[in-house]
Amino acid sequence: MNNIYITGFMGSGKSTIARILAKATGRTCIDMDNEIQRKLNMPIAKAFEIYGEQDFRVRETELLKHLATQDNLVVATGGGTPISETNRTLMKQSGTIILLDASPEAIAGRIGNKDGSRPNWISIDHATQLLLKRAQAYKDCNIIVKADDPPQDIINNILQKLCDPQPFWAEIDNQTIPVIPSFTPQITLAKSLDSRTKTQGKAYSAIVFVTDDNVAELHLKRYREALPYAASIVIKPGEDSKTLRQAETVFEQLLALGIGRDALIIAIGGGMVTDFAAFVAATYKRGIDFILVSTTLLGCVDAVVGGKTAVNLNHYKNQVGLFALPREIYLDLAALQTLPAEQISEGLVEAYKTGLACDETLENSILENLDRLMKNDVGKIADIAIKSAQAKAKVVKQDFRETGLRKILNLGHTYGHAMETWCQEKTSHGRCVGVGLIVAVNIAQQRKLITPQKATEIIETTRKILGNVPTDFPSAEQALQLMKADKKNTDGKISFILPKGNREFTIAQDIQLEELKNAINIL
Repeated sequence: MNNIYITGFMGSGKSTIARILAKATGRTCIDMDNEIQRKLNMPIAKAFEIYGEQDFRVRETELLKHLATQDNLVVATGGGTPISETNRTLMKQSGTIILLDASPEAIAGRIGNKDGSRPNWISIDHATQLLLKRAQAYKDCNIIVKADDPPQDIINNILQKLCDPQPFWAEIDNQTIPVIPSFTPQITLAKSLDSRTKTQGKAYSAIVFVTDDNVAELHLKRYREALPYAASIVIKPGEDSKTLRQAETVFEQLLALGIGRDALIIAIGGGMVTDFAAFVAATYKRGIDFILVSTTLLGCVDAVVGGKTAVNLNHYKNQVGLFALPREIYLDLAALQTLPAEQISEGLVEAYKTGLACDETLENSILENLDRLMKNDVGKIADIAIKSAQAKAKVVKQDFRETGLRKILNLGHTYGHAMETWCQEKTSHGRCVGVGLIVAVNIAQQRKLITPQKATEIIETTRKILGNVPTDFPSAEQALQLMKADKKNTDGKISFILPKGNREFTIAQDIQLEELKNAINIL
C-alpha cells in the first residue's frame, strides 16, 4: 500500500493540504471527518454531543481499517486520529504518515473565534495544552513538515521529503557540474551562491534572471524572494523568441544594466529559455557565468543537460550556437506541478526515447509506471526526470561534441525536426519527436532491423503517452527537402537514427523516398 496520511492538530491545514497533495500525486483525496459526517448525516460537533467522543473514535478506527485496504489515497485524518496506537499502526502498515506541525498561534489564526464546528476548540491556551498532551502521538510518524507557511510551500516541502531527490554530478568536457533536482530549488540556489561568496571571498557583481512571460508569472516570484537583489529580463514565450534578433535585444538590455564579465545569468524556463539564455551568456562579452534552471519535464529530460546553446535561423532549429557549460544545473521539480497534461506527455516521450536509446532501467520505469505517470503523479514524474537527466549525462560524458555515441539521442529527431519546421512550431517539439520516433521505428521494421513485437511495443507506448498522434505532418517529399538542412547531416547526406532493439542503433544515410512514404502512411 502507498497511501499518504496527513495528521496534525485542528487548524493545521490537513484538509487543504490533502486536497492539493492528492491532485499533485494523481491520488484520491479522502477527508475522514467529512466521511463520518456524511455517514452520520450530522456535523462532528453534533456527533460528539449525541454519541460522545468515545463512540466517534470507534467509528474513526473502523473507517481507517477500511481505508487501509485501499491504495493511492491521500487521507486527511481527524485531529485526534493519531492518539490511538491502533490507528497509527494501521496508517504505518498501509502508507506514510505526514505530520503538519503548526504553531498554536497559526492554528488560532486559522480557526478564529469558536463557531461550534470544532468540539475540542475552547481557547488558544486550552489548545496549547491539548497539543502538548498529543505531541508524542503526533510525532510517531514518518515525516514532519512545518505548517505555518502558505499551502503551496508546505506541499513542496512535503514532496521534497517524500521523494528525497538526490543531486548528482555531470562530468562533461573534463568539468564536473552539479545537477540538483529539488522541489525547493530557489532555496538551494541562494545557499549555493552564498556559500560561493564565503568560500571564494567574492560575490558576483550582478545577477540577472532570464525567463519568459509564462514562467515569470508562475515561478519568478519565489526566485526573486530568494535572491531579491537580482535583476530580471523577460522575453516572449515560444520559439519565435529564440533568434539572433532577440539575442541582440537582450545584449542591449544587459549593457543598459551595466552587466560586466563578472556577473551571472540564471536562466529559468523550458528548453527554449535555457538554450537561448545559455547562448546569450556564452557570447556576451566573450562569455559570462550562467546557471540553468529547468521548469519543464521536456527541459529536464532533453535540454538542460548537455552543454548545447543555440538560436534558430529562418525557422530552422538550432542553426547558430556553440557548446558551453553552466556552473550549476537545477531541475525545478516543483514547477512540474504547474504543467498541463500535454506538456507532461511531451516530456515523457523524450524520456522514453532516452530510455530506448541508452538506459534500460529508465525505459522499464516508464513502462511499469505509465498509468501513474499519465495521472500526473508528480513524484513518479520527478523520478523519470532525474533518471533521464542522469542517463543523458552519462552519454554526454562519453561524447560531448556529438561525434559518435551521443547521436543515438537524436532518435526520432530527424523527421521530428522536419515536422517542427514544416508546421512552424504550431505542433510542439515533444509531439513532433513522438511522431518522428514512430516514423523511425516503422522504417527500422521495414528494414527488418527490429522485431515486429518490439516495434509494436514502442509504437503503442508512444501513442499512449501522446494520447493522440498529431495528424498534421509533412509528406515524404516535403520532409526530405527539410531534412537536407538538418545540422546532424554528414557529407551532405541525411542521417536517420534507426533502432535495432536492446539499445543498439544504426545511422542510415540512404533513406529512400518510398520507405519514408510507407512509414508516414502507417501513421
